[in-house]
Parts: sequence; C-alpha cells; structure tokens
Amino acid sequence: MDALPFDQRACFIAGQAKSGTTLLVALLDNHLELLVLPEETAYFPTVLTKYASRGRRAQFDYLTKQSLSNVLFGGPCKWGKRSYATFPSEKFLETFGRAAFDSANAQEDLLVLMVKAYAATLERPLDSIGRWVEKTPANRNHISEILRRFPHAKILVTMRDPRAILAAQIALEKTRQTGRFSTYYVIAHWLVAAALARRVRDGEIPGFVVPYEQLVCEPARTMEKVCAYLEINFDPETVLTPTKVGRFWSGNSAARINFSQISPEPATRWQRELSEDEIGWVEWHCRDLMPEFGYEPRLQGRELRSFVRPIRGERPREYAKSRLYSIRDAMSKSK
Repeated sequence: MDALPFDQRACFIAGQAKSGTTLLVALLDNHLELLVLPEETAYFPTVLTKYASRGRRAQFDYLTKQSLSNVLFGGPCKWGKRSYATFPSEKFLETFGRAAFDSANAQEDLLVLMVKAYAATLERPLDSIGRWVEKTPANRNHISEILRRFPHAKILVTMRDPRAILAAQIALEKTRQTGRFSTYYVIAHWLVAAALARRVRDGEIPGFVVPYEQLVCEPARTMEKVCAYLEINFDPETVLTPTKVGRFWSGNSAARINFSQISPEPATRWQRELSEDEIGWVEWHCRDLMPEFGYEPRLQGRELRSFVRPIRGERPREYAKSRLYSIRDAMSKSK
C-alpha cells in the first residue's frame, strides 16, 4: 500500500441511506492511518454526472456550496446534528480553491485535490496516510467508474435489513416532513445495494461487505475485519468510538436517539415499528434476495393488500409513483 501514489490510496464507502454508511465512517474517522472525509461529496453521483460538462468552477461550487460536504466549508448543515464549530473551514476553502484552480493541477482529479486540501488543513502529511476515505451511499451506482479512475481503491459496501431501512425512512419523514418520501426508492436502492454486495461476495468486484447488524451487534469483530481489509492496524480504542473530525459523534438515528456507545437496539427496532402491511411492501419486492443476507421474510408470501395500502408518511403523488414504478420494473423483468 505504501508504494501506491496518494491518489490511488482511495477507499469508497457505498450502500444505501440508513444502512450504516455514516456509522462506519465515524468509526474509521480517528484512525491514525486513515484520512476520512466526514461528509458526503456526491462526487460520482453528481459532480461527474450533472456537472460533468459545466467545468471545474461549477463542480467546485457544488462541492463547497451544495453537497453535504458544504458544512466543512462553512455552509449550513441541512439536517442538523453536525457541529464543525472548531473546524478551520475558511482555511479548508482557501486551500482547496487555490489547488483547484492552479493551472499546474488542471489534469488532477478534483476529488483528490479536495482530499489533499483536507489533509493540509488538518496538517496531516500525505505520506502518513495509508488510505483516504470518501462516503456517499449512491456510490453503489458508480463502482465501474470508481474503479476506472481509482483501480487500486478499496470498496466497502454496507447492507441492512430492508425492513429496518423502511422503518428508519418513515421516522425521518415524520421529523423532516419533506413531502417527497418514496417507498419505491427504499426497495429499489436496497435491491441495487444487494446486487452489488452479491457481486462483491462472488468475487466479481473487489470489495468488502459490512452488514449493519453485525456492525452494531459485534462491533469489535466486524471492525477488526474491516481494518484487515483496509490493511491497517486494528485499534479497539480508536475504531470502536465514533467521531467526526476527531470529536465524539452521538449518531444520526432516524428516531433521534443519541448513543454513548454502539447499541444493537436499532437492528431490531423495525419489528416493533412496522405494521404487517409495511413489512409486506418490503417483502413483496425484496423477499427473493433477503435470505442471501440473513434476512428471513416474516410473511408467508406476497399479499396484494401490502402492495396497495399506503405507507405511513407517503403522500398521494409519491404513492402513485411508487406503485407505477414497481409495476414498470416487474414488467421489464418479465420481458
């Protein structure tokens, strides 16, 4: 690993929203051999897609003003529970801006320049960093491009029971009230993440699958495996304490429950929170793949009422779109 150039010492975390990607990042955050970006950049899902043709200035502005990482540059935190009051955001913005528009760096990847600027801001020598880590759940859709740009990258894929993810998203909608809560995306994103995890397990794609349930129920054993995959030392005092930029982090629970230590309770919370029809909606779509990851369906089969009945927090427009998209997907598979 030491022989790799800095830009190729990448590690990308992928999965699905509420599947443990943020917890995993927080557990890796304070490791002396890692440099961890604490917030999502959406570099592959957005910067290299939506802003691909708009030039470096537009890409830079997205990273510093619109992505969730904007908070590191002094921008507003979109969902709260993230405090970077002691982080030198002005220094980070200045350092990144100077590097991004230096003509000598015109051919260098903008994400790598951002990571180098982050290291400089924290006064971390590049040769002390074994791996740098970027987490965006939607990386799950861009693994081929990630490996094309970073062929030596490590890939961590988180997995979680899709019923637990639905329960978490229902809780989030209750607090955020966006009006855009989509039950379709809960199951569609899980199916994509599951397909990716299967390919990783089958050896088709280099990577390591991190089951959320194992992460919260057996954190020491799981993080020891993660550290082995990343080829870094396993230090329980470090990787079992979640932090953000070195400061203790109390979680981003959809149920707004802070923790003082990792708890297995969220792994089974869905069993108390979901109705039978809500469980049925998830199992209607995911039951064929669920057992591969240890998630046994609770219901005997597919019930039409589970497909038809609205889910809590689902607005009429999103209800119609979710059922339409589900039918569309089923028809495309049958062709």
